[in-house]
Amino acid sequence: MNFNARLKQLRQKNKLTQGELANILGLKPTAISNYESERNEPSFDKLIALSKYFDVSCDYLLGVTDSYLPVGGEVLDKDIVEFFDLYQQLSKESTNDIKNYAKYLIYKQNNL
Repeated sequence: MNFNARLKQLRQKNKLTQGELANILGLKPTAISNYESERNEPSFDKLIALSKYFDVSCDYLLGVTDSYLPVGGEVLDKDIVEFFDLYQQLSKESTNDIKNYAKYLIYKQNNL
């Protein structure tokens, strides 16, 4: 997945319009539209601001990696990357459901 698709996915997951995200970053309202349609690319400063706002790495935004954030410099195995990719597509409510279910599975595993 490339930068424009990643940006759009993150923006939509956070339920932001293009104008709202542009305003948060101090950009003109059309800037995000231009990024998502590949008409323009962000400066390094704006790329870093996007990564900080969405709490992802610049590598993730640029499509270099499928991992949101580096984990201690280690390469994540394919199952973890696949899980992260699925997790990233979930709504906030669904991510809370996943967390609660994982806690339940750990409890069940430890108390059998």
